[in-house]
Amino acid sequence: MNVKLIISISLVILLCSNIHAQQNKMSLEQVLNLAQTKSLDAFLQKNMFQARKWEYKSYLADRLPNLSLGMTPFDYNRSFVSRYNSVSNLDEFKEQQSLYSYARMSLTQNLSFTGGTIYVDSDFGRLENYGGGDSKSYTTTPVRIGLIQPIFAYNEQKWMSKLAPLKFEKAKKEYISNTQAINLKAIELFFNQVLASLDEQIARTNKKNSNLLYDIGKKRYEIAAIKQSELLNLELNVLQADIDLVKSEKLLQQACFDLNLFLDIDEEKVNELVLPENITNLSIDAGVAMDLALKNNPLLLENKQNQMQANMDVEKTKKESRFQATLTASYGLNQQAESLKSAYEKPLDQQKVKFSVNIPILDWGKRKGKYKMALNDNEVIRLQAKQREMDFKQEVSQKVIDFNLQKSLVDNAQRAARVAQKSYEVNLKLFKEGKLTVLQLDDALKKQTSAQKDYLYHLKDYWLYYYGIQRYTLYNFRTKLELEELFDKQLKEM
Repeated sequence: MNVKLIISISLVILLCSNIHAQQNKMSLEQVLNLAQTKSLDAFLQKNMFQARKWEYKSYLADRLPNLSLGMTPFDYNRSFVSRYNSVSNLDEFKEQQSLYSYARMSLTQNLSFTGGTIYVDSDFGRLENYGGGDSKSYTTTPVRIGLIQPIFAYNEQKWMSKLAPLKFEKAKKEYISNTQAINLKAIELFFNQVLASLDEQIARTNKKNSNLLYDIGKKRYEIAAIKQSELLNLELNVLQADIDLVKSEKLLQQACFDLNLFLDIDEEKVNELVLPENITNLSIDAGVAMDLALKNNPLLLENKQNQMQANMDVEKTKKESRFQATLTASYGLNQQAESLKSAYEKPLDQQKVKFSVNIPILDWGKRKGKYKMALNDNEVIRLQAKQREMDFKQEVSQKVIDFNLQKSLVDNAQRAARVAQKSYEVNLKLFKEGKLTVLQLDDALKKQTSAQKDYLYHLKDYWLYYYGIQRYTLYNFRTKLELEELFDKQLKEM
């Protein structure tokens, strides 16, 4: 066993057995950076956020004036139509041919505070008849201004002015949170390869030591220094060591493949993973972490969004259960003539006012049922949000407690690994001198292996706890920076 490697386990370099390219060490920090820039998960999260970003931009565009042009270049009609013949005092079918053209340019603006729409438009029409009496005429509306205003109706625009910014803010925080989830996955794969590499090294060393001890055992058996059962046990260790080495090599290859696949890099590019050299004495204040989590975590924004949508549904069903009224009014100038020039001369007033009402009389309680159902759903969502917030607070508190205790666990596990390594070295020397049994040596080896793995598991948990808290709070406690501040700078480039 490489004594220096185990004693300095925090600096250990763990090799992938199937890699033969140039030396290229990769630290945990480098793996996390690659995960954020090259992994398929990162690409997926980026595109999902892009969709939410364009959805929000579409909402902002709806709040701006909308200019549109509608055209019917030609509408040709040839058919028989019913006409009254004043001479015979009878209705007759006559052939009719006509060509109609139309164009309209309109500028509309939604009014979010009233839920109505104001518009300014201009249109032009041309009609030409063929057959018995050819004729041609034009109609124009140089300008018209109008308003369409629901009265006492559900105002979706008002609600969307509150909901859309909230949804976009949640989308940003969800994106940042999901990138932290990518970090957690990268840490899992990183330490899976580290542990697989350690298992492979231990298996390789055990195979070497088992062969050495078996050779020593055979010589001692010849001089009756050990029993046959002990020699057979040593031989069994050799066979088991061969099996363990094959298994560990296979698991190491799979771990290397999984990490490289996740990072979307060529397998030959990474042949060493380097453990973090030091972990700081960072201690996270539970109160500060909780405040940051309640401020930044998208879960709380999702609760707020769900509650707002539930309130919106309540108001919608409430107002739809009453009468519906709409005011439509417009004022413009129009004219018609047999020539295009005349159609724009001396335009006449065009005034339209329409007030429509729809009053429900008998619907067998359908509207009332929808309203009551919306009220019940609203209460369910409120209670669910409260429960989720309570569970979230408890989870954040526990994660902070675990992290603050983990540093001491890592230090103790590291010291235990060194002691176990030293104990194994002493026992191995005693065995070679004939002062220790095979079973005692096996026990020392198992304790050494267990201590090494315990250290790596505790180190892995340390980083999982830290990045888990970073995911909850969207705050980097090492650099004292809000992750959203960094994201806002990147957003301009997305």
